[in-house]
Amino acid sequence: MNLTWPKFHDSSFRPTLRERWRFHWQANLRMLRRPRDLVLFNLISFAPLLLLMAFMWLFPGLYESSTGDFSALVLTTMAMATFFLALQHVAFVVAMNLTYVPHVHAVLRDQGIPVCARCGHRLPPATPGATCPECGETGTSATMYDSVGVPSTFDVPDRSSEDAQR
Repeated sequence: MNLTWPKFHDSSFRPTLRERWRFHWQANLRMLRRPRDLVLFNLISFAPLLLLMAFMWLFPGLYESSTGDFSALVLTTMAMATFFLALQHVAFVVAMNLTYVPHVHAVLRDQGIPVCARCGHRLPPATPGATCPECGETGTSATMYDSVGVPSTFDVPDRSSEDAQR
């Protein structure tokens, strides 16, 4: 799991900005209909805030200055703010990976894009039920796009195969 930013889909998949807005909008709506995911997302996201409040409650002397010299107070505050922001970012990315990214993968599959349910790797459309070459997940299935043969608006036509036929 990448802790810098969630991986929404395979890097070889390059949708337009309008398409990205559309499937993220649909993923947001899908997530809002799942109370369990909302609760879990909020619990994970607010955990660092609870840790910060507990730390301030356990060590109240760190945030007091009896001598009038505020340099130690500023240093303590800056160190805690930096640690808190780093921890908050990690918590947010973990919450996104656990609760939101699966909805993005589901929306992509609903749109006819064969992606792995676990890692979001784009699967070849002609191999329904094959294991994911990225993570080895089995049980990934072909989408309606594969069985119907209608191209998705997310698919970018492969110009190299057209040029080779000419």
